[in-house]
Amino acid sequence: MSEPAEPTSLQDGGSRGSAEGGPAVTMLHKHLICPICHEVFNKPVVILPCQHNLCRKCANQLYQARTTMTVNSGHFRCPSCRQEVVLDRHGVYGLQRNLLVESIIDIYNQEISNNISCVPSPVSPDQPLRCSIHKTERVNIYCLTCGLLTCSLCKVFGAHQSCQVAPLSHICQQKKDELHDHVASLTELNHKIQSVIKQLEDTCASVTVMTQQLKSEQEEKTSRIQALMRCYENHVEANRKLLEQASHSIKEEDLVTFVQSSRELIAKVTEASHRLPPESLEPAAERLTEYRYNFSRQERALRSISFHK
Repeated sequence: MSEPAEPTSLQDGGSRGSAEGGPAVTMLHKHLICPICHEVFNKPVVILPCQHNLCRKCANQLYQARTTMTVNSGHFRCPSCRQEVVLDRHGVYGLQRNLLVESIIDIYNQEISNNISCVPSPVSPDQPLRCSIHKTERVNIYCLTCGLLTCSLCKVFGAHQSCQVAPLSHICQQKKDELHDHVASLTELNHKIQSVIKQLEDTCASVTVMTQQLKSEQEEKTSRIQALMRCYENHVEANRKLLEQASHSIKEEDLVTFVQSSRELIAKVTEASHRLPPESLEPAAERLTEYRYNFSRQERALRSISFHK
């Protein structure tokens, strides 16, 4: 019994379940055809070492046919690439099942049974995101290699066959955790900044009160200084007049007149020379030390904030 012939194209044979709908389903249908029975794969589907797929039933028929021709040969050739497949003592039952292809077959059969059109429609906010290549496929995996959202068909048959992928749910949780960490860091930074703002507001209020006190004291001291200036000026003016009177008296040539007026004049000059001057002024900045403010606490708080989270 000879080996089955090479698979014919879909257009040459009539396969059951031919794709109904748009070109996307037709393309998917072509990828799901078994090269032995020329129909959509029947589960279970096994994957050969060369990465081609067969219905396990068809693989077993091929193996049995080969064994009949050559007793206990334990091998056959892949009908797609002609690469030799060596089996163990379990035969085709030792081949690994391709669960991903089986899942795609379920999706395909469901779409065919529901007669869903594969013509893509505009995506509304309520509709799931679709693959840009396989228009009717939902985006359900994330390509870690390319950093892109994609679908299962892209992983099995498309551009991401050799890429490392992860379930969308895992990536979603990972991104949520990452965002949560950044939000927590930003919230903590905000609390620190709010604390510094409160300290600065308190400092500003204290400086405002201190400024008002200084202004009030400035006005008080200015008024006092001006009063003292007037007092000094009056004192100097009185002494000037007394000095003029004494100078005029000294020039008096009439001895009797001089003697008569000298007694009173001497008493006035003596009293003026011993009269205490007005109270002395306090040093201008003597009390300003009361209003010194220490900003070191606010400086430390500002320096403790890091804006490179």
